[in-house]
Amino acid sequence: MMLEIRLLGNCNVVYDGRAINTLHDSPRLQALLAYLALHCDAPQPRRQIAYLFWPESTEKQARTNLRKLLLQLRRALPNAEQFLTDTQQTIQWQPAAPFWLDVADLQALLAKLQRDPEDLALLTHLHELYRGELLPNCYDEWVLRLRQHLHDAVT
Repeated sequence: MMLEIRLLGNCNVVYDGRAINTLHDSPRLQALLAYLALHCDAPQPRRQIAYLFWPESTEKQARTNLRKLLLQLRRALPNAEQFLTDTQQTIQWQPAAPFWLDVADLQALLAKLQRDPEDLALLTHLHELYRGELLPNCYDEWVLRLRQHLHDAVT
């Protein structure tokens, strides 16, 4: 069973053909899902994520907020244990889990286009995939930077 994660344009997460609506109403939950899926190559330190998401909070409050948000994400995702593993120090989205991420595909296409910028099939696929800005309802600094980078690369 495949989890499809679309972060470009309106966030849309589908598991086994069914939309996971609980993610649609929470930009913060979408951002955590996005951050973990985009950084699945290595376990992410909880402390770093907490600071990134709640830079104005104390470390204790930020870590509490992260625990609560991670619990919400686990509840929202069917078979969450297949996609997420965590320890007291880290959280990781499992790179071997059956998921598809539009941003990862877009980044791969951009890399291919650097080698062959005239490939019409790649350009067509790129514009089909780029359905809008990354997480348009999220204004975290890391999202804004990546959003701008992707926008600049596509346009």
